[in-house]
Amino acid sequence: MHNDFIFRILCNELNIRAYAASTLHISRELCALHGTTPPATLAFARTITAAALLSATLKPDSDQNVRLKFSGSGPTKEIHVQADARGSLRGYIANPIVEYDEDVGKMSFSGLIGAGFLTVIKDLGLKEPYQSVMPLRSGDIAEEIAYYLTYSEQVPSAIIIAAKMNPKMELTASGGILLQVFPDTDIAIIEDLEKKIMERKSLLGELLERGESINVYLMDVFGGKAFSVLHTTPLRHNCRCSKEMLRAIMNGFVLEELEDMLQKDGKAEIECAFCRKKYFFSGEELHKLIREKKSDSVQGT
Repeated sequence: MHNDFIFRILCNELNIRAYAASTLHISRELCALHGTTPPATLAFARTITAAALLSATLKPDSDQNVRLKFSGSGPTKEIHVQADARGSLRGYIANPIVEYDEDVGKMSFSGLIGAGFLTVIKDLGLKEPYQSVMPLRSGDIAEEIAYYLTYSEQVPSAIIIAAKMNPKMELTASGGILLQVFPDTDIAIIEDLEKKIMERKSLLGELLERGESINVYLMDVFGGKAFSVLHTTPLRHNCRCSKEMLRAIMNGFVLEELEDMLQKDGKAEIECAFCRKKYFFSGEELHKLIREKKSDSVQGT
């Protein structure tokens, strides 16, 4: 069985914390589940890696989670990935069938998502989740996440995300690295690391494609300086949907919609957008929802 991981790393000499994510197998699984064409596969895999890296910044083994969404005017329309501190991840892409007639390797994330917004929702177990919505700037996913972390969370960050496909249009590499400073870290250090990352931008995908450890790349970026892996969390596809959750969503439908379902089909079928599992509601269950809806309406008047 193949496994992906997120790593939490510390380099004392540079006073830098790093997070790394290997996401090849979970990206393949989710792309197969949603039937993505090659351009959509690359966009989806990059978003999966970005969400995994953000989840690595959460408190390990806690109930904290993060939701990452890119929505825009491009052909993918919306890509939404959720990940938690225990390594569970799920996601969907609104339009998995993106047509293409050019070299897939040259297609940019910017061209696939178009003009739009980045939404990040972090649930840290506080009274309300933290939410940030920012207009897309460059369209490069690594730059968008780095900008969000630097200016919204006030943590200067450098990030690289890699996804590669072979001539057969199979995903052969997927992963990424996030570097962050501490409050007393010399800002020149992160600037130097950003420069090294840009110089070696294409190398991470090649290294991962050869099956080498992502930590080999980190060692190069850190100039050979020692670092330690503080925590490793297996990453896995795990949707938390349930019939009760879908029922709660249906309870938000207007009365006319529920009555229309009952009249036309005598039942309802709802599919989870994340894992595509179908949930069935009988005519009796629809009747019950309608009765509850009418009762709530009477009580509210």
